[in-house]
Amino acid sequence: MAGQYRIKRRIQTVPVTPGGFATIDLPRGYDFETIGLRIVGGLQVTTLATSVRAEAPCQSVQRVEVIVDGRTTAYSAPFWYAALGNIGRALTDAQARTTTPPSGVAVATYQVEAIGMVDFAYVEGERPKDSNLRTNGFSLFQLRLTFGNPGDNFVGGVAVFNNLNVEVFSMEMVEQPGADGKYTTPFMLRKVSFQEIAVPTTNANQEVRLPAGNLISKLTCRTEGNVTAGEPSITVLNAIQLASGIDVRFSNTGGQVRAMNNADYGLVTPGYYVADVLSRGRSARSLSECWDVRGQSEPRAILDIVGGANVRAQLVVEEFIPAA
Repeated sequence: MAGQYRIKRRIQTVPVTPGGFATIDLPRGYDFETIGLRIVGGLQVTTLATSVRAEAPCQSVQRVEVIVDGRTTAYSAPFWYAALGNIGRALTDAQARTTTPPSGVAVATYQVEAIGMVDFAYVEGERPKDSNLRTNGFSLFQLRLTFGNPGDNFVGGVAVFNNLNVEVFSMEMVEQPGADGKYTTPFMLRKVSFQEIAVPTTNANQEVRLPAGNLISKLTCRTEGNVTAGEPSITVLNAIQLASGIDVRFSNTGGQVRAMNNADYGLVTPGYYVADVLSRGRSARSLSECWDVRGQSEPRAILDIVGGANVRAQLVVEEFIPAA
């Protein structure tokens, strides 16, 4: 039987530059379980703001992408998904320190922090290593961070970054051959993709096309409302459905989704709705129960949503791709 051991190591620290980006070369050779990200440093308010945004300082990193061989994107989502939206790790449980937002809006420098985990291991599954990302055959393996602006963390006012950085670290599995010289091999690739739509008018059947051809485990929908532009809202999503033709896998009201999320994961950020076809409380999920949309041409999410000038829906889809 093959053996294994885990290594955890720091990779790089990069400064956050307003509206910029950073590309980090990741080490290759082992199986990646998780890429850890930590936003840490100062946000300096130079002109009095009105309020601190609910997800601050996650807005400092607008997008996280993991790119393989320069052409294949294995992960693409906003930072909020790796942090407040990472229900698989229960990062929003009462005792978890997911975000430390600015403590005020007056002219001052505030020390902030946000912790995000980009998981390839299916940490909530029966055997998490089944979807570890094997990197020993990659010619290029990169993390790309797209930064926001300092003011994105506040409503009103003016702010600047004050020595704000993103620390990058990893959790990797080292597989060792068994007596027969063979290695165990992950049989799934976890893929995360993101899309965003504006909803200027109310629509009881707002359709969003979902990726076809793989296995879908969950869709996370974040809605923004009219009260404050850019802030997550629980007042605009009436219902959500996952369907492909007559195959309806998930169909619940917004309140019911929130109730199930609370029962399955504990505290979930207001404005986040997780349509998880695998969840069953705290028990381990089975990848064999994913929504199989291979051979289906039109899987989609159907939103019953109250529209408005500032209403948007952000949808993050988690898929699993069987190994060839």
